[in-house]
Amino acid sequence: ADVLVQNLAPGAADRLGLSYDVLSARYPQIIVCGISGYGPDGPYRDKKAYDLLIQSESGFLSVTGSPEASAKAGSSIADIAAGMYAYTNILCALIARGKTGRGSRIDISMLECMVEWMGFPLYYAVDNQAPPPRAGAAHATIFPYGPFETGDGKTVMLGLQNEREWKAFCDRVLEQPALADDLRFSSNPRRLENRDALRAIIREVFMQLDAPQLVRRLDAVGIANANLNDMHDVWQHAQLAARERWANVQTPNGTIRAPLPPGMPSAGPEFTPRMDPIPALGQHTDEILTELGRTSSQIDALRAAKAV
Repeated sequence: ADVLVQNLAPGAADRLGLSYDVLSARYPQIIVCGISGYGPDGPYRDKKAYDLLIQSESGFLSVTGSPEASAKAGSSIADIAAGMYAYTNILCALIARGKTGRGSRIDISMLECMVEWMGFPLYYAVDNQAPPPRAGAAHATIFPYGPFETGDGKTVMLGLQNEREWKAFCDRVLEQPALADDLRFSSNPRRLENRDALRAIIREVFMQLDAPQLVRRLDAVGIANANLNDMHDVWQHAQLAARERWANVQTPNGTIRAPLPPGMPSAGPEFTPRMDPIPALGQHTDEILTELGRTSSQIDALRAAKAV
């Protein structure tokens, strides 16, 4: 093997003789990647770690949610972060091995991965400064930046980045050019301070528009925006369809659509992502056991013992 990846309990791989030190003595080119909640040492070494617990421990929950209550991410971001950092570190280790001829040990901590992602709010709080407040789906430090309801019951996300965009927003989106010079809203700090009053003005205009009309106005003046899509909307997303980002995958229960991995390969068909059929439970048991050196009679005995 080129790479061994394990996320057993701390110390378990070592007890099995699968530590980097033991393996690299016999196989100098081996890359061993261990994934854990808190790392292979330190006072938190043996604590159990699940995605939501790491979201909490890393401070993510403290800046996510509404002012009244924190909220977890809707997907398992701590698990995904650990997997992605394992992936990128392994790729780096393979490149380094190509230059040095030696493998390496990689320790991926879920906590460290999430803290890396927390850089923006973390540095707000350096030297005991105030961290960004929880602001729901709105931006914590810029206004208007976040979700706004439209007259058709939809929600459009928009984000103003500078004073030029603020003036264009007043002139051509709100159609209230005088608002740009209102002292209450003449800078981002003032707009934050008076966000309730400004939100009421924006809402009055937006409730007279449906979402497509508002998006057209925002696009016309180059103000960033997005639809607040649900999962049904994503399945039907026009951009994904136009770029042919769906593949048909066979499963034991029929054909499903699945998103293609990000990236557009251009080096030929041999680099096209594999989208193999999803196997049925136990479909490849015999093949795997045969690869591991078991004979047909041994496999039959395992089946008889209900071990497989």
